[in-house]
Amino acid sequence: MKRFISVLMLVLLAALTGCASNGIDIPEDPYEKVIWSSSPERPGWIYEEPGAAVDGVLTFVGLSDKVSTEKGSRDDARRNATSAVVKYMGTLAKNKFEKATVSFGLQSDVVDPTAGAREFEKQMSVNVANQVKAKSWYIEKLLTPTGVGYVTYVQAQVPQSAVDESYKSTTQSMAKDAERKAKEAGDAVAKDQAVKAAEFWKQMSEQGVTE
Repeated sequence: MKRFISVLMLVLLAALTGCASNGIDIPEDPYEKVIWSSSPERPGWIYEEPGAAVDGVLTFVGLSDKVSTEKGSRDDARRNATSAVVKYMGTLAKNKFEKATVSFGLQSDVVDPTAGAREFEKQMSVNVANQVKAKSWYIEKLLTPTGVGYVTYVQAQVPQSAVDESYKSTTQSMAKDAERKAKEAGDAVAKDQAVKAAEFWKQMSEQGVTE
């Protein structure tokens, strides 16, 4: 069997070599070439990671897919920046909830950090979308095997207050839900857990997501 495989590999190699000697080239990977850009060099801010708020403003970078028009590329980059804000802040909130539940001695079936972060992201998607403002743009026009395409980077900013508003709205809603469960609890243990959960969410509401 091994000898058969070895022979087969030699035959395939000979066939490929024969193709090359007969002038038949193996296709190369498709290429892309930048034929225009909005500035001579890529700006340094396109490589920046999200960080702490500066003067009450958070900064994120959005990147578009390859789009056939410049306008479409700009719109896609702005959407990507908004998504980056939501996902980044949602991760911070989830980590905060997870650490806090440990100190409260609460189980995930009483306070679910993942569910809380998911609800926070929903609030963010609604409240923050219209408050994301473009500060800087960088655009590249590419020549590809299928035509011309645009790729856009946007340096976008969002007020910290918009994030905090979404966070407070989420935690207050979770607190009310826990209070409702406490009232409807059928036994003392369930009631006690629901009361603790309500207190947990109230304390979270008094803090910012980045605290």
